[in-house]
Amino acid sequence: MIKPITLFCLLLTSLSVFTKPLEFFLPEGELFDASIPSPEAVLGQSLGDRHLRHDQLISYLSVLAASRPEAKLIDYGMSNEGRRLVMLAISSADNINNLDKVKTNPDMLKIWNGFSVHGNESSGSNASILYAWYLLATNNTEIKSALKKTVILVDPSFNPDGLSRFTTYVNNNRSLTTVSDPNDMSHVEQWPSGRTNHYWFDLNRDWLLLTQTESKARIKQFHQWQPHILTDHHEMGSSATFFFQPGVPSRKNPLISDKNVELTNQLAGFHAKALDQVGQFYYNEENFDDFYPGKGSTYPDLQGSVGILFEQARAMGGVIDTRNGQTTLANGIRNQFLTARSTLKGAQENRQAFIDYKKDFFNNAIKAATKLSTQGYLVDVSSNAYTAQKLKGFLTQHQIEFANLAADRTIKDHTFKKNSTLYIPLSQKQTTLVQSLFNTDTSFNDNTFYDVSAWNLGMAWGLPWAAATSTVSSNQQFQNSQPKNIYNKAAIAYVFDWSSGNAPAALHYLSQQSKTVMMAGKPLNINGHQVPAGSFVLPVDAMTSQDELFSILSTITDAFAVQWYPLTTALADQGVDLGSPTVQKLKTPKVMMLVGQGIDVYQAGSLWHLFDTQVFMPITKTRLAYIDSVALHEYTHIIMPSGSYKKHLNEKMTDKLNQWVKAGGHLIAIQKAATWVEANL
Repeated sequence: MIKPITLFCLLLTSLSVFTKPLEFFLPEGELFDASIPSPEAVLGQSLGDRHLRHDQLISYLSVLAASRPEAKLIDYGMSNEGRRLVMLAISSADNINNLDKVKTNPDMLKIWNGFSVHGNESSGSNASILYAWYLLATNNTEIKSALKKTVILVDPSFNPDGLSRFTTYVNNNRSLTTVSDPNDMSHVEQWPSGRTNHYWFDLNRDWLLLTQTESKARIKQFHQWQPHILTDHHEMGSSATFFFQPGVPSRKNPLISDKNVELTNQLAGFHAKALDQVGQFYYNEENFDDFYPGKGSTYPDLQGSVGILFEQARAMGGVIDTRNGQTTLANGIRNQFLTARSTLKGAQENRQAFIDYKKDFFNNAIKAATKLSTQGYLVDVSSNAYTAQKLKGFLTQHQIEFANLAADRTIKDHTFKKNSTLYIPLSQKQTTLVQSLFNTDTSFNDNTFYDVSAWNLGMAWGLPWAAATSTVSSNQQFQNSQPKNIYNKAAIAYVFDWSSGNAPAALHYLSQQSKTVMMAGKPLNINGHQVPAGSFVLPVDAMTSQDELFSILSTITDAFAVQWYPLTTALADQGVDLGSPTVQKLKTPKVMMLVGQGIDVYQAGSLWHLFDTQVFMPITKTRLAYIDSVALHEYTHIIMPSGSYKKHLNEKMTDKLNQWVKAGGHLIAIQKAATWVEANL
């Protein structure tokens, strides 16, 4: 029989695994200013005890900013769920007081430490507040001296919504006693995991595409600050050790300069020394590439900055058993902190090299561009005013210069029309990024890729494009991308093409206004205007006032860039008339999308984002497991994203779905879902 006192001691031992004293994380021999409150003093828990929530990170950084003149909390945006995107600027008090001037000073070293873009890789976020406290509280004279000529930007959470989803789940499922068994709930997330943001996007693939609100806010800050170094703190498998760049040498983006690699290697020596001092194993030049500029550690490399990827073994539930022993959250926090610190030390040792590299990067890129046969790129945006607006916005966010084609140019049988073609010159500050955006290489010495391997701008946007090899006449006088629509009080209907502007959003808007919309099943030619099959017809309702009608039409012009045409007669010049049975009234769809375990979360997220933020149309997200209890007849359409349906739809559910299709339901199945449908319905 175990005596009570023995059992109590065992319990204390079990609980203590999570808790480490502050000294565990810190370098030996340093003294600290006791007047600056530590994370433990403010938050009431030891680091590594529980995963810190986003609001706790913000709360603590706010305390630091309020207590020290050497720190300033900068709000730079909001997540989709309304959480603050912040960074704590740390430098000398004089620099903080003159931050706007310091920001643009090319001789001021700037380091941006970015943590946990994948919300369920939270050791970085937990380490961020430790690092901020350390910089302000340490009496280390080298650090104090460095801060007089350096600005550190501590960004505690690149992905607040994902972090919040993760911490809520893990902390809810943590036991009082230590459960290191990897099969425990605290080590296995539910769908969707905290890796992604609100719309289930991977924000570490969005630095280039800028589809998400967090990415748009962050890229604006990046170009304002132009950091010399950006660290990107991640986690990997629990059985791993620690990774820091450089990555696999043969899998580097060819546009990343040799000098960038040299500086990365110089920093690597400092990371190695810091981790050696605590006996932490590590590796580099394996597994991870440095190829796709949509990642946080690669985008800076095409901007004259040096991006550094860190990957720490993961301990989701605080402590987990692995084939290499136990991995703990506390160890992860320490390693993330130490490598943030070693980045600063390495940057100071090579300070002038980083500053000179940044100064020379853009000029050297422009000089190199003058030796290329390509002068720039033409992109035909004549087909869709809405797309033209979006593309201009995209280029502007990346600080890419573009102009309006001033004279028609024919290249490879395609005529690029003046005033409806964008010209993107290579001779500009962003020449390296422009080269990357229009790259078409398909042959590589090493054809192993971590994931994304192609991102050509013209192809991605579905627009005709070409490389111009001779001087292009252009100007900065852009035509207004908005369609020039003419309102006609004598019209009996208005018509717009599916390919015009953001037609899906316009169509849904009209349905929300309770307006009858019809679709032309065959081509029409009325009033000399050719109406393709599939076009939408908005009849003029006798019950609608001219003012209301004008307001509705103005909205679909201004908000959705739709080109519409007035029809003053139902009689066709050619083809069927407006009253033809082939011109049918549309019904407002009610759409369900299947989600949950087994579904491709990225694809489901992109569909949700499309409907919610582009079409502004609600869709019902229903977990696969609940299909059996849902009245499918209430829905006109069901979307099945790619996924493992064989594992998650039983015979009863499959039969129910089959009966719904036979009754007239519209099923949209994508990739693996289509394969399942073909075999089972």
